[in-house]
Amino acid sequence: MKGCIYIARGNELKLTLPGPSVTIKQDGTIWYQEMPLLGITDSIIKSAAVAAVKANRYDEIPVEAWTRLGDNPNGLWAGDDAAWSKHPAKLASDATEQARKIEAAKIVSIYLSSRGWGDYSSCNWSGDITRPDAEILAECKHNLTTEQDVDKPDQSDAEILAKITEARAKYNTPREPLKPITHGPGYCYSCETYCYGDCGDYQPTLTTRIYERQLNNIAREADYGIND
Repeated sequence: MKGCIYIARGNELKLTLPGPSVTIKQDGTIWYQEMPLLGITDSIIKSAAVAAVKANRYDEIPVEAWTRLGDNPNGLWAGDDAAWSKHPAKLASDATEQARKIEAAKIVSIYLSSRGWGDYSSCNWSGDITRPDAEILAECKHNLTTEQDVDKPDQSDAEILAKITEARAKYNTPREPLKPITHGPGYCYSCETYCYGDCGDYQPTLTTRIYERQLNNIAREADYGIND
C-alpha cells in the first residue's frame, strides 16, 4: 500500500510503518513484513504470543491482541495518512510544532558594533524582539559596555532604539513564500553547467546567441594558437 500506517496508543504515536511493507489481510488484521501487528501489554501473554508467532500457531494468539485499522480492543489505534492527519495526537503535535516555530521566529539578532583588531566577531544582541523596547535597550547597552574590545561602546539610546525598531520591522514584515522552481535541474547552455537558474540566464536549449558565443570562443582560441 502507499503512504504509511501510523500506530498510536492513546494520544501518543508509537510506530510509523512504511506502506509497501504493510499487508492488510482479508480479516482486516495488519501485518508488517509478514509478521502480525499485535498490541499486548501483559508480559506473560506477550511471551506466549511471541512463541506462537515463531511457531506459526496464530490461532493461539488472543483475539483481542490483533490490530486492525481504527480503534482496537488492545488499546492501539491504526490509520493511514488521511486518518492520521485528523487524529488528536497529530493535531496536538502540529499545534506544538507551530507554537515552537512562532516562538523561534521571535528570536532575532541585532548588530551593535564591530570589535577591535584581530577579532572578527561582532557585538550583537540576541533575544525575543517582541519584548518591550526598554528591556532590549538595557540589554544592548549592557553588551556594548561589558563585552570585550567593542569599537563603539558609547552609542546613544536613540541609535540603539533605531536598530531595535529596524529589527522589529523586519520581524513584523510578512515573509514571501518560496516560489517553486519551474525548471531544472538541467544543463544550462548559458553558464555551461547544471543549475537551477542561479546564473540569472537559465537556457536549457541552444539558442542563436549561444551558438554565436561558442563560435567567438573558437575564434579566440584559434587566434591564440590553441587549435594549431
